Amino acid sequence: MKWSRFVAMSVGVAMLAAACSSGSADVAIDDPWGRTSPKVATNAAFYMSITGGDADDTLVSASADVCGMVELHETVMNDGVMSMQHLPAGIPVPAGETVSLEPGGLHVMCMNKTAELEIGQMVSVDLVFETADPMTVDVEIRDE
Repeated sequence: MKWSRFVAMSVGVAMLAAACSSGSADVAIDDPWGRTSPKVATNAAFYMSITGGDADDTLVSASADVCGMVELHETVMNDGVMSMQHLPAGIPVPAGETVSLEPGGLHVMCMNKTAELEIGQMVSVDLVFETADPMTVDVEIRDE
């Protein structure tokens, strides 16, 4: 009887270890920042570099306490007019590659801002990926 419990526990531990390690697509975030914006401005944007892990992944959503709503966007040019486009499927992060979220391109859009963003302030932004573990990054507000 004791032997069967030992075997069952060993199998359970092995399965848990495999589940934790398989499909790991850890990503790395570098230089997260956002621009200053007065409270009267309803929107803001956050930028960063995201480097993919061992497997392809996708940034599927983000959230921040200073935002009423957060969406993933890209800036596009249509007939000479620059506009932002919501990316409901998220931002792909290919394995081992770096994706730049930057002004005039991909970004995390903070809408219905609830606070003024001032130089030097740190804003916590929660990032959710399709495969990698969710993470919180501290975004530095800059005057760039």
